[in-house]
Order: sequence, then structure tokens, then C-alpha cells
Amino acid sequence: MVLREVTGRLPVLTSNAAQSIDEIKTTPGDAPIFICGWTDFGDAQTGRDDVRYRLMWRYPDRTIIQMPQTIHFANESLKEYAKRTIGRHRNFFCMTRDGQSFELAKANFDCDVEAGPDTAFGMGPLKPFEADPLRVLYVMQPLGEGEVDIAKARAIVDGPLTNWINGPNSLSRMRKSSVVKSALRHGFSRTAMIAQHRQDVAARYVDYGVKILSGAQRIITNHLHGHILCLLLNKPHIAVARDGSNLHDVIGSQTGDSPLVEKATNASELLAAMSRLPYEMGGTWYKSSKPMNPSPAIPAPDLMPQPSIV
Repeated sequence: MVLREVTGRLPVLTSNAAQSIDEIKTTPGDAPIFICGWTDFGDAQTGRDDVRYRLMWRYPDRTIIQMPQTIHFANESLKEYAKRTIGRHRNFFCMTRDGQSFELAKANFDCDVEAGPDTAFGMGPLKPFEADPLRVLYVMQPLGEGEVDIAKARAIVDGPLTNWINGPNSLSRMRKSSVVKSALRHGFSRTAMIAQHRQDVAARYVDYGVKILSGAQRIITNHLHGHILCLLLNKPHIAVARDGSNLHDVIGSQTGDSPLVEKATNASELLAAMSRLPYEMGGTWYKSSKPMNPSPAIPAPDLMPQPSIV
């Protein structure tokens, strides 16, 4: 969505499969390669098989742009490998989404480094679905970034626990609607059909997440994209993670001016933060029982929705 808005056309979308990476050679040689999503840069599971390295080795003369991502190297060996690979390529551009990653990249990578918001903000404000009201919802990754134990908090303030990123398999299946849309817009092009399918899958996953969050009055999450969805939906929420986490770093450097979010590092802080969250009543937003007039002075006002928008 972001790239199509910037370039005026649907990008050619590929996966990290060897065949998809090889097919990039059929695209114009001056077309930049954008990397969006996948795991954190430096993840131990992908190691030297990371799609970033594979693209740099396969296309040494192409411009490669890493969209805003977290950088966290599992060990010094992977960091040194990244430094060497980027240094050899000479046409790699790195964008980060948190302060820690920015400082790490600036200190170690021989390339242009810029800071920017997560590309999920490109969706803009989201409209919630009609849903039964729910006082509290816990949106937690099973192995959360900070692995903060919230059992004590849930014993006091109970609520359902979900991890919305694990949606049903049906969300990712090819549907006839994608084929029809692609044919009407671009003809029977395999590349366009795959791109349309992936765009539709992404939209279905967003809708799936929005439906889960829509009825909740307050949300507790340890997930970066849970935090972002809450902002785009104007949902008061608490971001729970350890001190120094990337999640709290993003909030501290980009989104912390929003009255919609509070941070917590343990169950006690979580309960205290819950009492500080704003709430809506009769069309007016309140905080600490006083009507709010949220300040528009937010780092990226076109990306950070405020309660007054609703």
C-alpha cells in the first residue's frame, strides 16, 4: 500500500523462496528492491540465510532498501557478517524503526541509515468493526519480547488472552476474488495475480486483527504491531515489556506522546497504568475523570491518530 502510493503502481511482490528471489532478474535493472517484513535483521534462526544477504549477493548492482525494521544480532559473528556483506554491496540503504536499531546500524553499517515509523502506519486510521463490548483484552505473543509475567495482573483484572497474528489457514489461501481483480486490472499476468493475492492476504490479516480488537475498551499487549493497531483504532492500551525493550524504545522515540498508550514492565506497573488510560463516555474522552483535549503535537501527526478523531 505504501509503495503503491509512492510509486503510483503495484509493486512486484516476492517471497523469500529461492525461485521468487531468482525471478527478480526479470524486473527492470534500475528498479529498487524493497525489503519489508520478515524477521528482525540479525535473527539467529535465519542466520546467514537471511533474505537480505541473499538479495545482496544475488543482485550486487541493484539498489536494495530495507524498510523500517528492528536490528538485533544474535551474536558478534552475525553482526560482522552483516557488516562485510553490506560493505561489499555498496548500494544498500537501511531504515530502522527504533532508536537502538538506528544507533547499531549507524555504528556498524557502511551505508545510508535513516530512522522511520513502521510501515504498518501507512494503513492510516482504521475503523473498528461492530463488536460486543469487552472490558479488557490481552493480546500477547507466546514468547513476548520481554517475557513479562502477567499472571498476577490477569488474576486481578481478568480478560481473554489472544495472539491475533496466528490467524486461521483460510486467510492465506488463494481466492477467486483475487484472480478476478487481477485479471480486470492487469490481465492474466502470473506476477500481477500473485501480487494481488498477497495484497489481499495482508488485508485479510489486518481485518482479522481489527475484529479481535474492536470490542475491547482496554488492551494489554507485548506486540509491536498490536501497539500500532491500537493507535490506528484509537484504542487505549498498555505496552508491557522489559526495560530497554524494542517495543518501549519505539514508544519512547516515536509514539509516546499519544495519550492512548502507557508502558509497564511488570504486573504491578500494568495495574497502575490501567488506571491512567483514557476512556470514552458519551462521545467525550476522559483521563483521571477529567475531559481531555489531546495535544496535536505528536512526532508524526499524519500517522498517530488521537482519541479526538473518533
